[in-house]
Amino acid sequence: MAAIPPPPRLFVTPERDMIDNEVSITITCMLPRQPVTLYAFLKSQKTDTWESWGHYVADDEGQINVSTDRSIGGTYCGIEPMGLFWSMQSTPDQMKGNRLRHYDVMKPRIVDIYVYIGHINHKFDKDKAVAMATIERWYIKPGVKRIPITEGSVRGTLFLPPGPGPFPLILDLWGGGGGIIEYKSSLLASHGFAAAVLAYSNHPELPPMGRTDMEYFEEAYKCLCRYSQIDTDNIGIIGISMGVSVALEIAAESKLKVKCAILTNGGLVRSYILLIGIAKATGMLPPSMSIDIPRDEDGHISTGCLSHCEYLRNEYGEDGFVKVENLNCPCLFLISGDDPSFENEQHLQEIYNKLSAVGKQDLVEVLRYPKAGHLLEPPYSPLCSMTYLHVEQLLASESSSRQTLYLNYGGQPKPHAEAQEQSWKAILQYFHKHLRCEKTKIGNIGSRL
Repeated sequence: MAAIPPPPRLFVTPERDMIDNEVSITITCMLPRQPVTLYAFLKSQKTDTWESWGHYVADDEGQINVSTDRSIGGTYCGIEPMGLFWSMQSTPDQMKGNRLRHYDVMKPRIVDIYVYIGHINHKFDKDKAVAMATIERWYIKPGVKRIPITEGSVRGTLFLPPGPGPFPLILDLWGGGGGIIEYKSSLLASHGFAAAVLAYSNHPELPPMGRTDMEYFEEAYKCLCRYSQIDTDNIGIIGISMGVSVALEIAAESKLKVKCAILTNGGLVRSYILLIGIAKATGMLPPSMSIDIPRDEDGHISTGCLSHCEYLRNEYGEDGFVKVENLNCPCLFLISGDDPSFENEQHLQEIYNKLSAVGKQDLVEVLRYPKAGHLLEPPYSPLCSMTYLHVEQLLASESSSRQTLYLNYGGQPKPHAEAQEQSWKAILQYFHKHLRCEKTKIGNIGSRL
């Protein structure tokens, strides 16, 4: 009587690790040359669901190694060790425009991975999987402290690495969506920096139009000075989208002595003007104060025209721009070439020209990612090429109604994934280069759990 062959086996290692580290995925005990679908599924902390899959063919030994074998179909193709992660997309039953975000960094992202016989593209019945594994992906390393900031009018969260420090401080500034999004700060703290994400818009305890005045950020700095583990003379800033405007304002016009800044897809227009522009374009203000924004054939809007320098000069004059000529710290600009939401190259040229006029052009360093979209996230995050915005539209009668707008963010999945991996390495290297000094300690650069 022939021996019963062992069932297929799936190995995903490590089972528990940081979000910016690769995993190894192998399948054994398959038939030689057997077609296989590798499928990943997760439910976000908002309970929206995401999936991805790759089609593989086992080798003559009945084995598949995702790090060296090629996917020939699915949500990604080619030799892509982390393709299952960066190619994730909303399941068909979800609202379009979902963005995969992580809100509670003290809990992991749980990813279930399944093996199916044959090449399939839909109706992934988990009961029919021949092997399955569950892994944890973390945004925070053990020992990193999470400290809410609720002093005075300041709202945010501070993350401190293990140990006495003092650690260099990074201020983390997100875009106009606002709120307190912690996962980048917790990840930076896991790489040895003190990191504080600060709310400045769209927060229930801040004014309706937010707080982008320098007094607010100077107050935040005073709060952070109370922590002995922080070297508050050794400060970096990282900003994305509208956070770039705020970061430039802090670096050029506040009392904070910023050592370096990393600026992703934004420019030198003042942050309050961007808030007003978004309010006008999305119908948050009465019709008499609104402006029309071009829409594509699907009705999605691209806000890049709001940041066009000629338009801004006509509307606000030179007062509408940050006085970047006052900058004294080096700045790394991360520029996506397929970003319809902001005139990144135009603003970079303006910044370079203004700095050149005062002999400071050497402060500018640029990394370009031609086919990446607006939202450069930590490595292996799925592309968000379009997202939605719920707007409470104030009508003439002073009643309000809700509408949903879709914003184009651009990007092509594989080049965007490559840009995120490369830019994250550049971010860590840049901060390590410019925030080192004799008295400051930076924690272990590795982020393995």
